[in-house]
Amino acid sequence: MKKLTLFIAIVFCLADNAEAGWIKRADMAGGARHRGTACSIGNKGYMGLGHYNGTGVNIVLKDWWEYDPATNAWSQKADYIGGTSAGNYGVLTLGIGEYAYITGGAFTDQNLYRYDPKANVWTTVGAAPDFFSNTEGFAVNGKGYAVKGNVVHEFDPTINTWSIKNQAPFGSSVWMGAMATDEKGYVRTSGGFYEYKPTTDQWVLRASFPGIATSASMNFTQRDKIYVVAGYGGGLSNVTREVWEYNPFLNSWTMLEDFPGTSRRFGAAFSVGDRSYCGNGTNGTNFADFWEFDSELYLSTDYLSIEKVNLYPNPATNYVNIDLEGYNHFDVTLTDAMAQTVRRIESNSGTLRIDRENLPSGQYFANIDVKGHHLGTKKLIFQ
Repeated sequence: MKKLTLFIAIVFCLADNAEAGWIKRADMAGGARHRGTACSIGNKGYMGLGHYNGTGVNIVLKDWWEYDPATNAWSQKADYIGGTSAGNYGVLTLGIGEYAYITGGAFTDQNLYRYDPKANVWTTVGAAPDFFSNTEGFAVNGKGYAVKGNVVHEFDPTINTWSIKNQAPFGSSVWMGAMATDEKGYVRTSGGFYEYKPTTDQWVLRASFPGIATSASMNFTQRDKIYVVAGYGGGLSNVTREVWEYNPFLNSWTMLEDFPGTSRRFGAAFSVGDRSYCGNGTNGTNFADFWEFDSELYLSTDYLSIEKVNLYPNPATNYVNIDLEGYNHFDVTLTDAMAQTVRRIESNSGTLRIDRENLPSGQYFANIDVKGHHLGTKKLIFQ
């Protein structure tokens, strides 16, 4: 019985913090930064490096952290050995098999470094092409891929060497987005979205990304779908909270509800199994927050109930506030005692205020809906 009670408590704790599939997790223990990097190895995630420069002094970082989803805990690992003595940022990172591989970055480091989580050791394992700073790559079937200009480079970790593949039908530059499903890689440029098939060494133009962000987004894959979160659209101050889902089977994009954290650019992301994680980044202020995304939780409102709706003051004189715990977006239809609609209001922040204005004294009913799902009705009285 104690174990069951604990399980129920954990479920409700997660539900209270869920917002359109997102759950707030423990802040990245290394602190705020942007242009850091991340990847997953086995059942753990890894984040680190990056910089911050809000005061005009460029603080470069080399710390490397392990995140355990099972315990929601961070532990510091061996510092990165590449870049400068201070570290690096804007690096190319590939999580392949049992290792992480990092090269490039703002300090043009062409050495390729391998991190072994079992030994907690970084090792120089060879050289890499001279990739642009902020280049992203992807891994498919045990090999890594990255594009510079229109040259496609494949990395084989069994022999620690790079080879050139068929030319890409686009010209990549800095801050492009790259991600992969189990069998295919994807690259989002400022002008298009492309699929790469390693088995045939072919590129295919896919449906263009319809969002605001042109680059510097947080990108990850979950359950064979691709997600693009935040980023900036054409200017460093034009940051967004948009979340887009790409379905490779339908070749279509769907806009989901906004990322519940602050809008940002240059965050970092990784996936472990059927869960994805992202955080850090900047909008002029650097962030240390860290979030989990579960696409199945996004599709479900089962964890919501009318009991999570707070309505106050009640009775009310001039206005009433309505809050929904753990969910920002909901609709309220206010009806009078004769079931006539007197107000329709949408919340995008988890709370809203209904002003009485010219409504007569009496009994009213607030009907709450989330994503087409009717949670229930709250009664209120204007005195």
